[in-house]
Amino acid sequence: MRTWIAATAAAVLLVGCGTAAVKPVTARPRAQTVAASAVPFRARALAFAWRLVDELSPPPGTRTVHLAKLPPPLNQPQASLQPGWVRVTETLEAPADPESVWEALLARTPLHDLGGLVPGASAGTILPAPESGLDVAELGVTLIQLSHGTVLIVATAEVAWLPVRTAAEHLDPASFRSVTISAQPWRSRVMTRTFTSQADIAGLASIINAGVPAPLSVVTGMHCAPVAIVYILRFTPRAAGGPSVVLTLGACPHSYGIAVDGRQQPSFWDNGKLRTAAGTLLGIRYPLGA
Repeated sequence: MRTWIAATAAAVLLVGCGTAAVKPVTARPRAQTVAASAVPFRARALAFAWRLVDELSPPPGTRTVHLAKLPPPLNQPQASLQPGWVRVTETLEAPADPESVWEALLARTPLHDLGGLVPGASAGTILPAPESGLDVAELGVTLIQLSHGTVLIVATAEVAWLPVRTAAEHLDPASFRSVTISAQPWRSRVMTRTFTSQADIAGLASIINAGVPAPLSVVTGMHCAPVAIVYILRFTPRAAGGPSVVLTLGACPHSYGIAVDGRQQPSFWDNGKLRTAAGTLLGIRYPLGA
């Protein structure tokens, strides 16, 4: 198994995964010998999905199995993939008890921070924007006790490649005369300031323009550890009839919303950069601006 990439592991957000039926997939893509930028996004997504599955470290003696039928609860109908997604699944049989199997899987990232897992249950991770050009990756693992001392491991990875952003989401700094930033700290008064410096506007716009869309279907299922501050950024157009842009960085820091002329656009993953930039302009320092 390959060693997990540290930069990717740092971005892991943990969630509980519902049990889902899976279909073993055994055909693996050939290794790419060209530059990553030249590989189509779907192929890169598929390769990353296999990398997630291959990262698991099951106990010694584990072998790949191909079952015509999966035991409950994995024999339920499987949800269809949305456009822009790929899925790979590996089905393994381990000569061990469920506890030792799960301990072995937890020994390696990206599963190392998960808690216990009982037989028949599932758990997993979500990785926002794990690589350039990839939107999100999900890894789920289910353990089924087949008999005393034998455990079935079903690992499924689903990856979405970067969807096309709407043209309205690309901000031209020169088209805005100001940006007003409001910050609502927990149990404190709202702080609001308006900035007209083109350097400040351009700095915020560059972060937004580099944003990676966050699939709503993924974000809504993620658990949230609230942050101390909510930010709202309002970009005022320079010319009459120009675009008016509002961004909301809420208390749940998975993603932030963007509306252009009152129309909601695809949300972006909140990697902390826009929060930090907004807080710096307002003079907010850690830990208040965390």
